[in-house]
Amino acid sequence: MQRRDVLKSLAVVLGGAVSHACSQALEVPAAQRVAVAGVMTDEQRAAVYRCADLIIPTTDTPGALEAGVDEFLDYVISVWYTEDEREVFFAGLAQILDEAQSIYGQPFIALKEPQQVALLQAAEAREPVSDPFAFGSSESGFFKKIKELTVTGYYTSEVGATIERKYVPMPGFYDGDYKFSEVGRLWAS
Repeated sequence: MQRRDVLKSLAVVLGGAVSHACSQALEVPAAQRVAVAGVMTDEQRAAVYRCADLIIPTTDTPGALEAGVDEFLDYVISVWYTEDEREVFFAGLAQILDEAQSIYGQPFIALKEPQQVALLQAAEAREPVSDPFAFGSSESGFFKKIKELTVTGYYTSEVGATIERKYVPMPGFYDGDYKFSEVGRLWAS
């Protein structure tokens, strides 16, 4: 699968374009992506990984963490995010961590899944909905950023591109009336 095809498919999945940080990170081969140490604390890293796991959990296909999204998150946040993007990202994360402590009396990572999901839904509800293509803009808050990173990291991984999605190599034949019920998921080409 060509990188350009992956990016086009990803744009469809995200409903628009990816941020500058993600598009730059995707130009670097996965084996050469090295995160900068010390950008996130252990508590922040654990919470960010848990958020990614909640966004794309393991089902009949591997989840975000099994696809290596954790490494993608570390890399983009530490290498490609600008200081302003990091500030917005970490301020939103801090708000979720503070809410977990004040509402439930426990750290975010120790909460039960429904409580974690409720905090993420509250974070999503706080963000403006005026521009669905606001990834990477000043309108893009923590939830949009973590969702973009998770989806981008997942669908550009080998797992996301070949296991979660079906891959039909060319040459093939065209069937304009193929039944979705026979496939059960989206196709990548």
